[in-house]
Amino acid sequence: MIAVRKDDAVSPVVGILLMLVVTIIIAAVVSGFAGSLASDQTKAPQVSLEVKGIIQNISDTDTENWQSDYPDDFEAANGLEFVHKGGDSFALSDVYLRLQSGSTSTTVDVSNVIDSSATCLPSSVTSYIMEVGDDDGFIKPGDKFMVYADNCRIDSMGSQISWKPEGAQGGFAVYLNTKCEYKLIDKASDKVMQQGTFVLQ
Repeated sequence: MIAVRKDDAVSPVVGILLMLVVTIIIAAVVSGFAGSLASDQTKAPQVSLEVKGIIQNISDTDTENWQSDYPDDFEAANGLEFVHKGGDSFALSDVYLRLQSGSTSTTVDVSNVIDSSATCLPSSVTSYIMEVGDDDGFIKPGDKFMVYADNCRIDSMGSQISWKPEGAQGGFAVYLNTKCEYKLIDKASDKVMQQGTFVLQ
């Protein structure tokens, strides 16, 4: 007698369905992982700031050279005033300002040190970036902060204010009645919180 063996094979359709299920599960896992990575990325605070130049005084006793020559006891707290009009709160230590005029640019940070031996700023100004009217360094809607320029001078091109932190190789100047670009940047994300232009007057 010949024995007949019966093999129960899995249907090809069932195999394809199993492969599809496995593929869908893997795709869902990968998609979820990628989504969690994207959500973990640091976002810059969303703010609306009003910016204007503050020119308290500009003086130079010798307009023929490229140095700042001040009369005795001269002081001037010139710079840029930022008013928080709405949006997220942020700490001044968490941001920096990038300024550009023409082809030259500079960055101003609260950690930059003012050269006290070569500045027209009053002694009450101890940092390039300071909150106005409060000293907690945390800016919320309604608050103001200043970005102070440490020097000023006058030459054949006009009057200017300038920034040159201690140890810097060169300075950065903005002339009155000249357009200047700015970007306020969040340090954690390295993203621009706000950018625009201003004209000192």
